[in-house]
Amino acid sequence: MAKNEKKNPPVKAPVVDKEKKEEKKAPAKIDVLQLGDMEKLGKSYAQNGGLDANRRIDLLTGLRIMFHDDPVVAKNLGLTEEVVNTINGITALGFAAAFIDEVQFGPSGWAAKMRVAQLEQLKAVMPLLGVQIDTKALPAPDKDGNITVPKEAIKVSKEAKEKTAAEKKLNDDAKSGKKEYLTDLTKIETDEQLKEALEFQLTNKDNPRPVARLVTTAQFYRSYLEANAEKANDPKAELAKIHEFTLSDLLQDISTMVEPTFVTAGFGKMLCISAETSNCVVSAFNMFKRACFDKKLNKYEYTDEEIAAFVRVLIVWYANSKIASLGKDLKVLSKDAKANAKAIDGCNNAIKHFQGLIALTTDPDFSIIDELPDAYNNVENANHKCAEAIVKSVIETYYKDAEVNDLTTPVIVLNAQQYSGVTLNLFRDPLTKRDDYTLEKLVAMPEAPAKEEEKPAEEESKN
Repeated sequence: MAKNEKKNPPVKAPVVDKEKKEEKKAPAKIDVLQLGDMEKLGKSYAQNGGLDANRRIDLLTGLRIMFHDDPVVAKNLGLTEEVVNTINGITALGFAAAFIDEVQFGPSGWAAKMRVAQLEQLKAVMPLLGVQIDTKALPAPDKDGNITVPKEAIKVSKEAKEKTAAEKKLNDDAKSGKKEYLTDLTKIETDEQLKEALEFQLTNKDNPRPVARLVTTAQFYRSYLEANAEKANDPKAELAKIHEFTLSDLLQDISTMVEPTFVTAGFGKMLCISAETSNCVVSAFNMFKRACFDKKLNKYEYTDEEIAAFVRVLIVWYANSKIASLGKDLKVLSKDAKANAKAIDGCNNAIKHFQGLIALTTDPDFSIIDELPDAYNNVENANHKCAEAIVKSVIETYYKDAEVNDLTTPVIVLNAQQYSGVTLNLFRDPLTKRDDYTLEKLVAMPEAPAKEEEKPAEEESKN
Protein backbone atom coordinates (compact mmCIF):
# COMPACT_ATOMS: atom_id res chain seq x y z
CA MET A 1 0.00 0.00 0.00
CA ALA A 2 1.28 3.48 -0.83
CA LYS A 3 2.54 5.48 2.07
CA ASN A 4 -0.15 8.14 1.89
CA GLU A 5 -2.97 5.85 0.85
CA LYS A 6 -5.75 5.69 3.41
CA LYS A 7 -7.45 2.47 4.43
CA ASN A 8 -11.20 2.53 4.02
CA PRO A 9 -13.05 1.01 7.00
CA PRO A 10 -15.73 -1.64 6.46
CA VAL A 11 -19.33 -0.59 5.88
CA LYS A 12 -20.89 1.13 8.86
CA ALA A 13 -24.39 2.37 9.61
CA PRO A 14 -25.23 5.68 7.90
CA VAL A 15 -23.61 8.59 9.70
CA VAL A 16 -25.96 11.43 10.46
CA ASP A 17 -24.58 14.87 9.68
CA LYS A 18 -23.85 16.87 12.80
CA GLU A 19 -25.68 20.10 13.21
CA LYS A 20 -23.60 23.16 12.44
CA LYS A 21 -23.23 25.67 15.24
CA GLU A 22 -24.94 28.91 14.40
CA GLU A 23 -24.87 32.33 15.98
CA LYS A 24 -27.73 33.01 18.30
CA LYS A 25 -30.60 34.64 16.47
CA ALA A 26 -34.13 35.57 17.35
CA PRO A 27 -36.23 32.42 17.21
CA ALA A 28 -37.81 31.98 13.80
CA LYS A 29 -41.54 31.62 13.50
CA ILE A 30 -42.45 27.95 13.27
CA ASP A 31 -45.46 27.12 11.14
CA VAL A 32 -46.99 24.07 12.80
CA LEU A 33 -49.07 21.96 10.44
CA GLN A 34 -51.76 19.62 11.64
CA LEU A 35 -52.83 16.65 9.60
CA GLY A 36 -56.24 18.12 8.91
CA ASP A 37 -54.87 21.55 8.01
CA MET A 38 -54.79 20.96 4.25
CA GLU A 39 -55.64 24.38 2.86
CA LYS A 40 -53.01 26.19 4.91
CA LEU A 41 -50.41 23.69 3.82
CA GLY A 42 -51.15 24.17 0.13
CA LYS A 43 -51.50 27.97 0.07
CA SER A 44 -48.60 28.94 2.33
CA TYR A 45 -45.85 26.92 0.70
CA ALA A 46 -46.86 26.70 -2.94
CA GLN A 47 -43.78 28.60 -4.10
CA ASN A 48 -41.19 27.06 -1.79
CA GLY A 49 -38.58 24.42 -2.58
CA GLY A 50 -40.26 21.38 -1.05
CA LEU A 51 -43.25 19.48 -2.33
CA ASP A 52 -45.74 21.45 -4.40
CA ALA A 53 -49.12 22.26 -2.89
CA ASN A 54 -50.91 19.22 -4.26
CA ARG A 55 -48.16 16.81 -3.22
CA ARG A 56 -48.18 18.25 0.30
CA ILE A 57 -51.91 17.72 0.50
CA ASP A 58 -51.44 14.17 -0.79
CA LEU A 59 -48.80 13.58 1.86
CA LEU A 60 -50.78 14.93 4.79
CA THR A 61 -54.06 13.39 3.64
CA GLY A 62 -52.30 10.09 3.26
CA LEU A 63 -50.76 10.32 6.70
CA ARG A 64 -54.14 11.14 8.20
CA ILE A 65 -55.86 8.23 6.43
CA MET A 66 -53.06 5.83 7.28
CA PHE A 67 -52.74 6.73 10.94
CA HIS A 68 -56.07 8.16 11.97
CA ASP A 69 -58.66 6.31 9.90
CA ASP A 70 -57.04 2.88 10.31
CA PRO A 71 -57.12 1.75 13.97
CA VAL A 72 -54.75 -1.14 13.29
CA VAL A 73 -51.79 1.20 12.92
CA ALA A 74 -51.94 2.47 16.48
CA LYS A 75 -51.05 -1.02 17.70
CA ASN A 76 -47.91 -1.24 15.61
CA LEU A 77 -45.21 0.50 17.59
CA GLY A 78 -41.53 0.08 16.72
CA LEU A 79 -39.80 -2.00 14.06
CA THR A 80 -41.32 -5.25 15.22
CA GLU A 81 -42.82 -8.17 13.35
CA GLU A 82 -46.21 -6.47 13.72
CA VAL A 83 -44.98 -3.37 11.86
CA VAL A 84 -43.25 -5.39 9.16
CA ASN A 85 -46.25 -7.64 8.61
CA THR A 86 -48.95 -5.00 8.44
CA ILE A 87 -50.74 -3.69 5.37
CA ASN A 88 -49.54 -0.24 6.41
CA GLY A 89 -45.86 -1.13 6.31
CA ILE A 90 -45.39 -0.50 2.60
CA THR A 91 -47.79 2.46 2.71
CA ALA A 92 -46.04 3.99 5.72
CA LEU A 93 -42.68 3.74 3.97
CA GLY A 94 -43.97 5.65 0.96
CA PHE A 95 -45.42 8.40 3.12
CA ALA A 96 -42.28 8.54 5.24
CA ALA A 97 -40.26 9.14 2.08
CA ALA A 98 -42.56 12.03 1.13
CA PHE A 99 -42.28 13.38 4.68
CA ILE A 100 -38.48 13.28 4.39
CA ASP A 101 -38.66 15.15 1.06
CA GLU A 102 -40.53 17.91 2.82
CA VAL A 103 -37.96 17.97 5.63
CA GLN A 104 -35.12 18.14 3.10
CA PHE A 105 -36.46 20.66 0.62
CA GLY A 106 -39.37 22.43 2.29
CA PRO A 107 -39.35 25.75 4.16
CA SER A 108 -37.11 26.11 7.20
CA GLY A 109 -39.79 27.14 9.68
CA TRP A 110 -41.71 23.90 9.47
CA ALA A 111 -43.10 21.43 11.96
CA ALA A 112 -45.78 18.76 11.94
CA LYS A 113 -48.24 17.99 14.70
CA MET A 114 -49.23 14.36 15.05
CA ARG A 115 -50.45 11.82 17.54
CA VAL A 116 -47.90 9.73 19.42
CA ALA A 117 -49.04 6.62 17.51
CA GLN A 118 -48.24 8.36 14.23
CA LEU A 119 -44.82 9.33 15.48
CA GLU A 120 -44.06 5.77 16.53
CA GLN A 121 -44.94 4.44 13.08
CA LEU A 122 -42.71 6.99 11.37
CA LYS A 123 -39.91 6.17 13.81
CA ALA A 124 -40.34 2.51 12.88
CA VAL A 125 -39.92 2.89 9.12
CA MET A 126 -37.58 5.89 8.82
CA PRO A 127 -34.42 3.93 9.72
CA LEU A 128 -35.08 1.82 6.61
CA LEU A 129 -34.45 5.04 4.66
CA GLY A 130 -31.38 6.12 6.62
CA VAL A 131 -33.25 8.65 8.74
CA GLN A 132 -33.71 9.04 12.50
CA ILE A 133 -36.04 11.14 14.63
CA ASP A 134 -34.17 12.75 17.51
CA THR A 135 -36.67 12.16 20.31
CA LYS A 136 -34.62 14.33 22.70
CA ALA A 137 -35.43 17.32 20.50
CA LEU A 138 -39.17 16.75 20.81
CA PRO A 139 -41.42 18.52 23.28
CA ALA A 140 -43.77 16.57 25.53
CA PRO A 141 -47.19 15.69 24.09
CA ASP A 142 -49.90 18.27 24.71
CA LYS A 143 -53.03 17.67 26.75
CA ASP A 144 -54.73 16.06 23.72
CA GLY A 145 -51.92 13.57 23.19
CA ASN A 146 -50.46 15.36 20.15
CA ILE A 147 -46.76 16.01 19.69
CA THR A 148 -45.06 18.64 17.52
CA VAL A 149 -42.16 17.37 15.41
CA PRO A 150 -39.94 20.25 14.24
CA LYS A 151 -37.94 19.90 11.05
CA GLU A 152 -34.72 20.10 13.07
CA ALA A 153 -35.59 16.87 14.91
CA ILE A 154 -35.38 14.81 11.69
CA LYS A 155 -31.79 13.62 11.25
CA VAL A 156 -31.12 12.55 7.68
CA SER A 157 -27.97 10.51 6.97
CA LYS A 158 -25.41 11.80 4.49
CA GLU A 159 -26.20 8.94 2.12
CA ALA A 160 -29.94 9.66 2.25
CA LYS A 161 -29.32 13.39 1.68
CA GLU A 162 -27.22 12.69 -1.39
CA LYS A 163 -29.78 10.23 -2.74
CA THR A 164 -32.79 12.51 -2.27
CA ALA A 165 -30.90 15.53 -3.66
CA ALA A 166 -29.94 13.62 -6.81
CA GLU A 167 -33.52 12.42 -7.27
CA LYS A 168 -34.89 15.94 -6.75
CA LYS A 169 -32.50 17.26 -9.40
CA LEU A 170 -33.75 14.64 -11.86
CA ASN A 171 -37.35 15.72 -11.19
CA ASP A 172 -36.42 19.41 -11.54
CA ASP A 173 -34.62 18.73 -14.83
CA ALA A 174 -37.63 16.84 -16.17
CA LYS A 175 -40.08 19.53 -15.07
CA SER A 176 -38.01 22.33 -16.62
CA GLY A 177 -37.51 20.46 -19.89
CA LYS A 178 -33.75 20.72 -19.48
CA LYS A 179 -33.36 17.02 -20.27
CA GLU A 180 -36.11 16.03 -22.70
CA TYR A 181 -34.98 12.42 -22.80
CA LEU A 182 -36.14 11.91 -19.21
CA THR A 183 -39.74 11.93 -20.37
CA ASP A 184 -39.47 11.45 -24.15
CA LEU A 185 -38.03 8.04 -24.99
CA THR A 186 -37.48 9.05 -28.63
CA LYS A 187 -34.83 11.53 -27.43
CA ILE A 188 -32.71 8.84 -25.70
CA GLU A 189 -29.43 8.43 -27.58
CA THR A 190 -27.02 6.82 -25.09
CA ASP A 191 -27.02 4.15 -22.39
CA GLU A 192 -26.38 6.85 -19.80
CA GLN A 193 -29.47 8.78 -20.93
CA LEU A 194 -31.53 5.58 -20.73
CA LYS A 195 -30.25 5.00 -17.20
CA GLU A 196 -31.19 8.55 -16.16
CA ALA A 197 -34.62 8.24 -17.79
CA LEU A 198 -35.32 5.03 -15.88
CA GLU A 199 -34.13 6.65 -12.63
CA PHE A 200 -36.51 9.53 -13.23
CA GLN A 201 -39.44 7.21 -13.91
CA LEU A 202 -38.71 5.39 -10.65
CA THR A 203 -38.63 8.66 -8.68
CA ASN A 204 -41.24 10.72 -10.55
CA LYS A 205 -42.95 12.84 -7.89
CA ASP A 206 -46.02 13.28 -10.10
CA ASN A 207 -46.67 9.58 -9.56
CA PRO A 208 -46.93 9.50 -5.74
CA ARG A 209 -47.38 5.73 -5.34
CA PRO A 210 -44.03 3.90 -5.33
CA VAL A 211 -45.48 0.56 -6.50
CA ALA A 212 -47.24 2.26 -9.41
CA ARG A 213 -43.91 3.87 -10.35
CA LEU A 214 -42.38 0.41 -10.74
CA VAL A 215 -45.11 -0.48 -13.24
CA THR A 216 -44.86 2.76 -15.24
CA THR A 217 -41.06 2.42 -15.36
CA ALA A 218 -41.41 -1.11 -16.75
CA GLN A 219 -43.91 0.17 -19.33
CA PHE A 220 -41.57 3.03 -20.29
CA TYR A 221 -38.70 0.57 -20.74
CA ARG A 222 -40.84 -1.77 -22.89
CA SER A 223 -41.85 1.17 -25.09
CA TYR A 224 -38.18 2.16 -25.44
CA LEU A 225 -37.24 -1.37 -26.50
CA GLU A 226 -40.11 -1.47 -28.99
CA ALA A 227 -39.08 1.87 -30.49
CA ASN A 228 -35.55 0.56 -31.00
CA ALA A 229 -36.53 -2.89 -32.31
CA GLU A 230 -36.19 -1.65 -35.90
CA LYS A 231 -32.42 -1.41 -35.42
CA ALA A 232 -32.16 -5.19 -34.96
CA ASN A 233 -31.20 -7.54 -37.79
CA ASP A 234 -34.70 -9.01 -37.67
CA PRO A 235 -37.01 -6.25 -36.37
CA LYS A 236 -40.13 -8.42 -36.49
CA ALA A 237 -38.54 -11.21 -34.43
CA GLU A 238 -37.10 -8.66 -31.99
CA LEU A 239 -40.50 -7.05 -31.49
CA ALA A 240 -42.12 -10.45 -30.87
CA LYS A 241 -39.43 -11.18 -28.28
CA ILE A 242 -40.07 -7.86 -26.50
CA HIS A 243 -43.81 -8.57 -26.36
CA GLU A 244 -43.04 -11.82 -24.54
CA PHE A 245 -41.23 -10.01 -21.72
CA THR A 246 -43.08 -10.23 -18.41
CA LEU A 247 -43.18 -7.51 -15.77
CA SER A 248 -40.58 -9.53 -13.88
CA ASP A 249 -38.28 -9.67 -16.94
CA LEU A 250 -38.50 -5.92 -17.48
CA LEU A 251 -37.92 -5.01 -13.82
CA GLN A 252 -35.02 -7.45 -13.60
CA ASP A 253 -33.37 -5.76 -16.60
CA ILE A 254 -33.94 -2.31 -15.07
CA SER A 255 -32.41 -3.40 -11.76
CA THR A 256 -29.15 -4.29 -13.53
CA MET A 257 -28.90 -0.78 -15.02
CA VAL A 258 -30.05 1.41 -12.14
CA GLU A 259 -29.07 1.56 -8.46
CA PRO A 260 -32.00 1.14 -6.03
CA THR A 261 -33.72 4.47 -5.53
CA PHE A 262 -34.29 6.02 -2.12
CA VAL A 263 -37.69 4.33 -1.72
CA THR A 264 -37.02 1.03 -3.54
CA ALA A 265 -34.01 0.44 -1.29
CA GLY A 266 -36.30 0.97 1.72
CA PHE A 267 -38.85 -1.46 0.29
CA GLY A 268 -36.11 -4.00 -0.37
CA LYS A 269 -34.82 -3.74 3.17
CA MET A 270 -38.31 -4.08 4.64
CA LEU A 271 -39.04 -7.18 2.53
CA CYS A 272 -35.66 -8.67 3.50
CA ILE A 273 -36.53 -8.22 7.18
CA SER A 274 -39.86 -9.95 6.61
CA ALA A 275 -38.22 -12.84 4.73
CA GLU A 276 -35.59 -13.20 7.48
CA THR A 277 -38.29 -13.42 10.15
CA SER A 278 -39.64 -16.65 8.64
CA ASN A 279 -36.61 -17.77 6.61
CA CYS A 280 -39.06 -17.88 3.72
CA VAL A 281 -40.34 -15.40 1.12
CA VAL A 282 -44.02 -16.19 1.89
CA SER A 283 -44.30 -13.57 4.65
CA ALA A 284 -42.76 -10.87 2.42
CA PHE A 285 -45.12 -11.79 -0.42
CA ASN A 286 -48.17 -11.64 1.87
CA MET A 287 -47.11 -8.27 3.27
CA PHE A 288 -46.73 -6.82 -0.21
CA LYS A 289 -50.00 -8.39 -1.36
CA ARG A 290 -51.90 -6.72 1.49
CA ALA A 291 -50.41 -3.38 0.47
CA CYS A 292 -51.79 -3.90 -3.06
CA PHE A 293 -55.41 -4.24 -1.90
CA ASP A 294 -57.69 -1.46 -3.13
CA LYS A 295 -60.23 -0.87 -0.37
CA LYS A 296 -62.50 1.22 -2.59
CA LEU A 297 -62.73 -1.40 -5.34
CA ASN A 298 -62.48 -4.28 -2.85
CA LYS A 299 -59.90 -6.12 -4.94
CA TYR A 300 -56.16 -6.50 -5.45
CA GLU A 301 -54.59 -4.12 -7.95
CA TYR A 302 -52.11 -6.68 -9.28
CA THR A 303 -52.08 -10.41 -9.94
CA ASP A 304 -50.18 -12.79 -7.68
CA GLU A 305 -47.62 -13.26 -10.47
CA GLU A 306 -47.04 -9.49 -10.62
CA ILE A 307 -46.78 -9.22 -6.83
CA ALA A 308 -44.20 -12.03 -6.82
CA ALA A 309 -42.27 -10.12 -9.50
CA PHE A 310 -42.25 -6.97 -7.32
CA VAL A 311 -41.06 -8.87 -4.26
CA ARG A 312 -38.37 -10.82 -6.10
CA VAL A 313 -36.95 -7.77 -7.85
CA LEU A 314 -36.99 -5.53 -4.77
CA ILE A 315 -35.22 -8.11 -2.59
CA VAL A 316 -32.66 -9.08 -5.24
CA TRP A 317 -32.12 -5.42 -6.18
CA TYR A 318 -31.44 -4.39 -2.60
CA ALA A 319 -29.33 -7.47 -1.79
CA ASN A 320 -27.19 -7.10 -4.90
CA SER A 321 -26.53 -3.44 -4.10
CA LYS A 322 -25.31 -4.46 -0.62
CA ILE A 323 -23.17 -7.25 -2.08
CA ALA A 324 -21.59 -4.77 -4.53
CA SER A 325 -20.86 -2.34 -1.69
CA LEU A 326 -19.34 -5.10 0.45
CA GLY A 327 -17.27 -6.22 -2.53
CA LYS A 328 -15.71 -2.76 -2.73
CA ASP A 329 -14.88 -2.93 0.97
CA LEU A 330 -13.28 -6.34 0.51
CA LYS A 331 -11.10 -5.01 -2.27
CA VAL A 332 -9.75 -2.30 0.03
CA LEU A 333 -9.41 -4.56 3.07
CA SER A 334 -7.58 -7.22 1.08
CA LYS A 335 -4.66 -4.85 0.55
CA ASP A 336 -3.71 -5.66 4.14
CA ALA A 337 -5.44 -9.00 4.64
CA LYS A 338 -3.57 -9.94 7.79
CA ALA A 339 -4.45 -6.77 9.70
CA ASN A 340 -8.03 -6.80 8.40
CA ALA A 341 -8.73 -10.53 8.76
CA LYS A 342 -11.66 -10.03 11.15
CA ALA A 343 -13.26 -7.34 8.97
CA ILE A 344 -12.79 -9.50 5.88
CA ASP A 345 -14.58 -12.40 7.58
CA GLY A 346 -17.41 -10.05 8.53
CA CYS A 347 -17.78 -8.85 4.94
CA ASN A 348 -17.73 -12.41 3.57
CA ASN A 349 -20.39 -13.51 6.07
CA ALA A 350 -22.55 -10.51 5.16
CA ILE A 351 -22.24 -11.34 1.46
CA LYS A 352 -23.31 -14.95 2.15
CA HIS A 353 -26.27 -13.60 4.12
CA PHE A 354 -27.49 -11.46 1.21
CA GLN A 355 -26.87 -14.30 -1.25
CA GLY A 356 -29.10 -16.45 0.97
CA LEU A 357 -31.85 -13.83 0.80
CA ILE A 358 -31.62 -13.80 -3.00
CA ALA A 359 -31.92 -17.60 -3.03
CA LEU A 360 -35.21 -17.35 -1.10
CA THR A 361 -36.72 -15.59 -4.14
CA THR A 362 -34.98 -17.44 -6.98
CA ASP A 363 -34.81 -21.03 -5.73
CA PRO A 364 -37.03 -21.26 -2.64
CA ASP A 365 -36.74 -24.29 -0.39
CA PHE A 366 -40.03 -26.03 0.47
CA SER A 367 -38.75 -27.79 3.61
CA ILE A 368 -40.37 -25.34 6.05
CA ILE A 369 -43.67 -25.47 4.16
CA ASP A 370 -43.60 -29.28 3.93
CA GLU A 371 -43.48 -29.52 7.72
CA LEU A 372 -45.53 -26.41 8.48
CA PRO A 373 -48.29 -28.05 10.61
CA ASP A 374 -45.77 -30.03 12.68
CA ALA A 375 -43.44 -27.06 13.09
CA TYR A 376 -46.34 -24.79 14.08
CA ASN A 377 -47.76 -27.19 16.66
CA ASN A 378 -44.45 -28.25 18.22
CA VAL A 379 -42.63 -25.55 20.18
CA GLU A 380 -39.55 -27.77 20.29
CA ASN A 381 -39.29 -27.81 16.50
CA ALA A 382 -36.34 -25.76 15.20
CA ASN A 383 -38.63 -24.04 12.70
CA HIS A 384 -41.46 -23.31 15.17
CA LYS A 385 -40.98 -19.53 15.18
CA CYS A 386 -40.64 -19.43 11.40
CA ALA A 387 -43.85 -21.45 11.07
CA GLU A 388 -45.64 -19.07 13.44
CA ALA A 389 -44.54 -16.08 11.35
CA ILE A 390 -45.75 -17.74 8.13
CA VAL A 391 -49.14 -18.73 9.57
CA LYS A 392 -49.57 -15.26 11.06
CA SER A 393 -48.93 -13.66 7.66
CA VAL A 394 -51.45 -16.01 6.03
CA ILE A 395 -54.09 -15.15 8.66
CA GLU A 396 -53.52 -11.40 8.12
CA THR A 397 -53.84 -11.85 4.35
CA TYR A 398 -56.57 -14.46 3.86
CA TYR A 399 -58.36 -14.73 7.22
CA LYS A 400 -58.33 -11.17 8.55
CA ASP A 401 -62.09 -11.29 9.19
CA ALA A 402 -62.19 -14.88 10.48
CA GLU A 403 -62.43 -15.86 14.11
CA VAL A 404 -59.22 -17.59 15.10
CA ASN A 405 -59.81 -20.03 17.93
CA ASP A 406 -59.16 -23.64 18.97
CA LEU A 407 -61.77 -24.85 16.47
CA THR A 408 -60.54 -22.92 13.41
CA THR A 409 -56.76 -22.81 13.99
CA PRO A 410 -56.03 -26.43 12.87
CA VAL A 411 -57.84 -25.79 9.58
CA ILE A 412 -56.15 -22.43 9.10
CA VAL A 413 -52.72 -24.02 9.63
CA LEU A 414 -53.47 -26.74 7.05
CA ASN A 415 -54.69 -24.10 4.60
CA ALA A 416 -51.67 -21.92 5.35
CA GLN A 417 -49.53 -24.80 4.14
CA GLN A 418 -51.38 -24.87 0.80
CA TYR A 419 -51.41 -21.08 0.40
CA SER A 420 -47.68 -20.95 1.16
CA GLY A 421 -46.84 -23.78 -1.25
CA VAL A 422 -48.77 -22.03 -4.03
CA THR A 423 -46.92 -18.79 -3.21
CA LEU A 424 -43.50 -20.44 -3.35
CA ASN A 425 -44.35 -21.89 -6.76
CA LEU A 426 -44.64 -18.28 -8.02
CA PHE A 427 -40.93 -17.88 -7.29
CA ARG A 428 -39.80 -21.11 -8.94
CA ASP A 429 -38.96 -21.98 -12.50
CA PRO A 430 -42.09 -23.35 -14.26
CA LEU A 431 -40.32 -26.67 -14.76
CA THR A 432 -39.61 -27.09 -11.03
CA LYS A 433 -42.99 -26.11 -9.59
CA ARG A 434 -44.58 -28.48 -7.08
CA ASP A 435 -47.99 -29.81 -8.09
CA ASP A 436 -48.82 -31.12 -4.62
CA TYR A 437 -49.68 -27.60 -3.48
CA THR A 438 -52.91 -26.22 -4.91
CA LEU A 439 -55.81 -24.03 -3.81
CA GLU A 440 -58.14 -26.93 -4.63
CA LYS A 441 -56.89 -28.61 -1.46
CA LEU A 442 -58.11 -25.80 0.80
CA VAL A 443 -60.39 -27.05 3.57
CA ALA A 444 -63.62 -25.24 4.40
CA MET A 445 -63.65 -23.44 7.71
CA PRO A 446 -65.67 -25.30 10.38
CA GLU A 447 -68.94 -23.79 11.45
CA ALA A 448 -69.20 -22.61 14.98
CA PRO A 449 -71.39 -24.92 17.12
CA ALA A 450 -74.95 -23.70 17.51
CA LYS A 451 -75.55 -21.95 20.79
CA GLU A 452 -78.26 -23.43 23.02
CA GLU A 453 -81.21 -21.15 23.46
CA GLU A 454 -81.54 -19.96 27.02
CA LYS A 455 -84.80 -20.97 28.64
CA PRO A 456 -86.91 -18.22 30.16
CA ALA A 457 -86.58 -18.00 33.92
CA GLU A 458 -90.29 -18.92 34.44
CA GLU A 459 -89.92 -22.22 32.54
CA GLU A 460 -86.85 -23.16 34.57
CA SER A 461 -88.74 -22.54 37.84
CA LYS A 462 -91.61 -24.81 36.67
CA ASN A 463 -89.20 -27.64 35.98
